Amino acid sequence: MTQPISMPWSKPIFPPLPHSWRGVRIAALPFAPRPGSVERILPPGMEPAEGPGVLTLLCYPESDFQLHPFNEFVVMVPVRVDDVVGTYIPHIYVNTDEALIPGREIAGFPKLLAEVRWEREGASFRGSVTRWGECIFEVEGELQGPLPEAVANAQRESASRPSLNYKLIPDPAGGIAIEEITKTQLEIVAREQEIGQARFRARTTPWDALADVVPDAEGPLIVVLSDNTIPAGETLKQIKRKATA
Repeated sequence: MTQPISMPWSKPIFPPLPHSWRGVRIAALPFAPRPGSVERILPPGMEPAEGPGVLTLLCYPESDFQLHPFNEFVVMVPVRVDDVVGTYIPHIYVNTDEALIPGREIAGFPKLLAEVRWEREGASFRGSVTRWGECIFEVEGELQGPLPEAVANAQRESASRPSLNYKLIPDPAGGIAIEEITKTQLEIVAREQEIGQARFRARTTPWDALADVVPDAEGPLIVVLSDNTIPAGETLKQIKRKATA
């Protein structure tokens, strides 16, 4: 890299894509969004699509490009942009600025800082997200055994959908410098996959509206050990709304 692509200029926080990790631990929880909630939160240019949402808690080791380990919590709902079907992320939390900055600056992931807990002891799994001292999400589950092949195939099909993100960057005068929908395809190569059952609960606070979309529920828990890569993405659609912020 002869010129930095990120700030600070003298010590860039991330290099060009792709970004890769070996040995990512993932806990995935399919869920049904609250009726009508997806329509209310979608940005311009997106429409709801068929299918369930997915909650994921991830534990990333040190990356191939020397990003420190971090944890992440992601809410994904199915959407459509013209003829492209993918997933939109209305809520995503990480516990380091190194993980937050590239996600927001490159693809427009709306990442926020929080305490994200990922714990496994034997067959028991626990996770939580705490922000500004308030626990906004918690999950407890028990793993039961290897993931059946039929379920694994369905998971691969679901994971093959691209992430469709809304990227909004204001200009110094208070207007809008960039408003677009980006398309990013996360590549996941699973090493181990297990299935179980879990109970989870989301809360809404003055700073986070998580429970407006995610209901309290019980359902499948899928835990995966994988190698993950975020390759270069693309701008899928420019939004022409150039209103003053």
